[in-house]
Amino acid sequence: MAQNYIVFTEKKKLFVGSYEHQDCEIVTSDSLNSSKKWWKSIHDQANSQLYLNINFEDFKSRFKLIRAAGGIVVHENKLLMIYRNTCWDLPKGWIEAGEFPMQAALREVTEECGQLALTVDSLIPIITYHLYVLKGEVVLKETTWFTMSVDSGFTLTPQRKEGITQVDFVDFSEVKQLIKDSYPMIQWIVQEIQKN
Repeated sequence: MAQNYIVFTEKKKLFVGSYEHQDCEIVTSDSLNSSKKWWKSIHDQANSQLYLNINFEDFKSRFKLIRAAGGIVVHENKLLMIYRNTCWDLPKGWIEAGEFPMQAALREVTEECGQLALTVDSLIPIITYHLYVLKGEVVLKETTWFTMSVDSGFTLTPQRKEGITQVDFVDFSEVKQLIKDSYPMIQWIVQEIQKN
């Protein structure tokens, strides 16, 4: 049975797989070989949820793949969040050469957020896919997210050179309100972790 995937853009959810989803606009893969044309066509759609009937591995092969890793860090029922580019987000970054995803996730969280003694709580990550334009080319970012906890006595310091202006542990009761204007991928991750 074919698996279905959600691929996020800054404003859209693209369901890629073998069966249609309700409330989705159907888009074709005809212009995927010219990714800029295809990128424009999906962003011209009024609907924020789109459906594309194509094998995910075939879809993935049409884009340059960038691998990243991040942390979903919880402390005393609060979620570690960063404020960057006018949106609340979660700490993440590119995986460097020779790094494993978990190493990259731990490194990125401390680089972006400050001095934290982190523990990875689950070896089974959440994997997300995000399409965006990098240097004029549409690329696909695969991010491996690890749930983590942190020891008390941490110091939060935003990595300003990465455009991060604020780092905070936010109570889960406030997270939904903070991310209402954030990226669909971040909203989806928060929904997924609150299910558990």
